[in-house]
Amino acid sequence: MSKANHDTRAKLVAEGLKSMIVNGYDGIGLNAILDAAAVPKGSFYYFFKSKEEFAAAVLEAYERHYVELRDVILNDVSVSPLQRLRNYFDEVERIHLAETPLGGCLYGVLGQTARARTPQFRAKLAAVFSSWEKQLQGLLKQAQLAGEIDPSINPKDAAAFLIDAYEGMLIRTKVDGNKKAFNRFKTFAIDSLSR
Repeated sequence: MSKANHDTRAKLVAEGLKSMIVNGYDGIGLNAILDAAAVPKGSFYYFFKSKEEFAAAVLEAYERHYVELRDVILNDVSVSPLQRLRNYFDEVERIHLAETPLGGCLYGVLGQTARARTPQFRAKLAAVFSSWEKQLQGLLKQAQLAGEIDPSINPKDAAAFLIDAYEGMLIRTKVDGNKKAFNRFKTFAIDSLSR
């Protein structure tokens, strides 16, 4: 792919992310995305065969960004495992609160209408959640070894719960605009893990 084509595709994905995060899969308008990216309509179908293929490309770009973010924060051995967990959720809170309007997490946004998507798309979304869960699970195991969290806690279940609670908290914040939901999440989901 030429640099010009790569740049055009990247613009479409970036504009698609902005639109999908706020409007969801079903609420995106291709014309608005094309206008914002300054790309002619025919170019969209050169890069993507369907809206779902486009959504998959947006999801992949979003996942790459957040895997890199998690890798940097969760692997910072200069701080304890539990502090790394707090640092991660503090950083995503900062990112989300800087959004105007608050869009939330693309995984959760797409997950809300996942049953209406193809099995292949749902499998891709499930793999994204699974990868995130495994990263958190590994960190929670480290926290157990460091004596920071109760050894009886199942790290896999705790990681899944953190994601479930986080996604629910973002939905609640979008609904009522109350930013205290982040504090409740950290108090009841993260602080409750510590010994």
